[in-house]
Amino acid sequence: MADGRRFTVVGGGNAGFGLAADLALRGVHVRLFDLPQFQGALAPVQAAGGIRVRGVRGEGFARLELVTTDPAEALDGSQLVLMAVPAYGQETMAQVLAPHLRPEQTVVLMPGSFGGALVFLRALREAGREEVPVIAEGSSFVFACKKDGPDGVWIRGAKRGLPVAAIPAGESRAVAAALSDFYELEPAANVLFTSLNNINHVAHPAQVLMNAGRIEHMGGDWSFDHEGFTPSVGRVTEAVDAERLAVVRRLGLEPVSLLEWYIRLYGHQGVKGRNLYEATHNSPIWGPARAPDTLEHRYLTEDLPYGLVPIAELGEQLGLAMP
Repeated sequence: MADGRRFTVVGGGNAGFGLAADLALRGVHVRLFDLPQFQGALAPVQAAGGIRVRGVRGEGFARLELVTTDPAEALDGSQLVLMAVPAYGQETMAQVLAPHLRPEQTVVLMPGSFGGALVFLRALREAGREEVPVIAEGSSFVFACKKDGPDGVWIRGAKRGLPVAAIPAGESRAVAAALSDFYELEPAANVLFTSLNNINHVAHPAQVLMNAGRIEHMGGDWSFDHEGFTPSVGRVTEAVDAERLAVVRRLGLEPVSLLEWYIRLYGHQGVKGRNLYEATHNSPIWGPARAPDTLEHRYLTEDLPYGLVPIAELGEQLGLAMP
């Protein structure tokens, strides 16, 4: 039964489908929005009236209040605006939403990638907005999920203790509380912490590059993590993570390794191991996930330029070696 809350989910991809369906199943009035050029992704959901959902968060048909490409009607009356768009779409989406956002609303980027909340705030300022809403970001997305056909989604895993930080930082606890009926979020020190602790930035690029030959030869019909994450891939990924951790320490933030994040976020679903190879190769969550079928994939096109590159540049500015 609906509880009276109205949230707008921005983005019609895997994450947007997962977030919209999960919240709707839990009684929230959900409006799903994307840009007109992505109407094709929204059309099956509009025709069905909602999204089929299965997985660890439950199964059923999640009926949505509205599915639209009109930003004004998407935002009208919503308390929370949840952004589930790729890093390279954050600035454009902020520009589109800027005229319609109200100061009393809260925007949460799920995730912020690197500096997403700062990018969003800058875009609002450049659009002439003097009063802006609280803008927050998660360090990664709340689920491991993937579309299940044109009007469905499969949620394989759900994180617990996901860091979230707001601008201003004093609002982080309030943002976590606003979503506490649905997700276990942990207020973080600031958006620099969430930006430096997006697990995708370290986890994906090395694995893709070290499997480049297999991806180009075989496509993606194999288990990316159970077959493609070997001990060597694990050692290279740990070396990349060590460079990230050096930046975190230099900035005086809490150093949390990628392995520790895996166990913190997914330990309740059986993720464990003494090293990244054991945790990834044996994970019950990631095993069913298929490999990319091309190198033109967000694991490189997003996680490198919008993740590892900013971390490396920041490290070099701090006088650290980032080979």
